[in-house]
Amino acid sequence: MSEHDQRHGTRRRDAELETEQRPRTPLQLHVPNDVGEFAIRRFVEGIISTLKRAPVGVEYTSTTLLGVTRTQYIAQDSGTMFQKRLYDPRLGWREESVRQLTVQDELVARLTLDRPVEDGQWARRRDCCRVRPVDVLRRR
Repeated sequence: MSEHDQRHGTRRRDAELETEQRPRTPLQLHVPNDVGEFAIRRFVEGIISTLKRAPVGVEYTSTTLLGVTRTQYIAQDSGTMFQKRLYDPRLGWREESVRQLTVQDELVARLTLDRPVEDGQWARRRDCCRVRPVDVLRRR
């Protein structure tokens, strides 16, 4: 093995080890973003997979002139149905059950917004979609 190959192999192992030792980065994405639709669909699939196997939910937060609105999705039982929790500062919390496909479609639609949607004269600030532990979501 040449000296170059040995150094390259050592660097690769060091990088792999560093990645394994670092805590996983949280699943989150801001809107608007410059991520393509295919990558967003893969991101949403990753979120759905995580929701099915861990005690976490996903929260989409949007700041408007009227305050912060939240949409949360938490997997129920087998993961084919999700609890959708909506918070509007004027109306409070509402809950409903939705199918997995609905969750995927809604998240992809929100995450692919080209620019903030205007609310009167005031445009939304950067919205954020992130995975959080279920107990944190329920305390909000």
